Amino acid sequence: MYSAIWWACTLVGLFVTTLCVRRARRQPRVFTWSIAAAFGICTIGVFFAVPAVEQLASDTTGVPNVAKIVAHTCAILWCASLQITMVDLAYRQDYLRTAVIQRTFVALVWLCIMIPLFLAANGHNVEFTTDHADDSQIASYLMIYLTYVLITCAELAFMCARTAQRNWATRPWTGWGFAMSSIAAALGVAYTISKGSYVLFYTLDHPWSLAVEQKMSPAFSGLAVLFLFGGLTLPMLGGALRRWRGHETTSRDEESVSA
Repeated sequence: MYSAIWWACTLVGLFVTTLCVRRARRQPRVFTWSIAAAFGICTIGVFFAVPAVEQLASDTTGVPNVAKIVAHTCAILWCASLQITMVDLAYRQDYLRTAVIQRTFVALVWLCIMIPLFLAANGHNVEFTTDHADDSQIASYLMIYLTYVLITCAELAFMCARTAQRNWATRPWTGWGFAMSSIAAALGVAYTISKGSYVLFYTLDHPWSLAVEQKMSPAFSGLAVLFLFGGLTLPMLGGALRRWRGHETTSRDEESVSA
């Protein structure tokens, strides 16, 4: 079931990334290119989350769990790209440079913490999942990764909701799109709470059901990706519809003049 979710996310991601790159070439701005980068990075991440691809990557490289660190690195960079997107849309231009530097720096620092932890804990008999929450190194790695995702998704939920509210009356497609993106970020928060709370309560010797966590967490993350893809695609569709209507109106005016 979850393999099908990740394959679906990968295919949708390829399609949406293509649309975003086309728009970025037409309208080169920070937010258009950062959205295109976010979708491209996310597509790579969800591709490596497919179990068959994960196994193939380990067999090909000879490095166990290599797909997991690729997927988690993509998640960090994806969140950072989305933060830069929303900063360009939600804040003043004079703050943009500082915001880009801040968020890039934080993402790189987080990766510099995560990667050594991954290398120290990695091995042929371990997996970086809640199945191995009894391993203190893996638990630490997961909590550091999930903390970053929690913080960035919470900020994204706030910024997307504010942008949706600001555009609701004048640009309904954009309003609906950012409302969906806010829901996607909230689902990302739910994912981190689901997985992180299991690790935390396991560490405190009061774990809740692992089977329930392993059903909830992939569902939350898969839905978050799909909602985000849909949410950030709607403004593009709305813009294309406005351009088509404008072209149609112009054609009618020209026909009236000719008559």
